[in-house]
Amino acid sequence: MPYRDRARVERWVGEFRAGLGASSASLDIAVLDKNFEAGPNSAIVVVTLRSASTLTLLHPDIQHGVPVWIVTFEGRSEAIDLDHEGLRQLAEDIATVSALRDHLQMQTGALDPAL
Repeated sequence: MPYRDRARVERWVGEFRAGLGASSASLDIAVLDKNFEAGPNSAIVVVTLRSASTLTLLHPDIQHGVPVWIVTFEGRSEAIDLDHEGLRQLAEDIATVSALRDHLQMQTGALDPAL
């Protein structure tokens, strides 16, 4: 069963955004096809953080035969300096990414009650 095709994951992200209300506008969230190839289990979620240019990806990984959503923060070539506001925004963004990961995991589990 294709748990994580692009259309399904876009729907899950839309549901997540609707649940957040006005605060969902704080992050740019996009769903793409992994390696630009459509198909079952091909969707990845890209999140643009407001105060850090770190590429942030949410993607499924199979661990011990179970699909698990993982968050990847790509490496940075330079340091990041944040003032109070930037640090607050980064903390909020990471909390939102964590909640999105939990939502994607919950939706994946809802498709297969054995998970």
